[in-house]
Amino acid sequence: MDRVPQFLTRLVTRLCVDEARHNAIVKKMASHPRLIPQSADDLVDVVCDNAEAQWLAARLEAFSPKDRKLVLMLTSGFTRKEIAEELGTTPQGTHSALYRIRKKMVERYG
Repeated sequence: MDRVPQFLTRLVTRLCVDEARHNAIVKKMASHPRLIPQSADDLVDVVCDNAEAQWLAARLEAFSPKDRKLVLMLTSGFTRKEIAEELGTTPQGTHSALYRIRKKMVERYG
């Protein structure tokens, strides 16, 4: 019986931590941009963005896996430095590769 207070203290502490974690997640979800209702103008932009993404994905099939990964990382919001670290190159090498990819896209698809 002398361990009951320790048990209850630990139980209440863990419940409080769980509640705090839950509240933090709820707060993040409430302000997440994808979960906030969009206006009609935003929906048009989303549809256009999706169409552009599908067009780009279809065109990227003709490129090497490394080039595809580079473009997908860039469009996902990675910086050139992060891409360079992931691909084992320098930021300038990443910049040059992106330039070559853009040039190929213009040559192939106008």
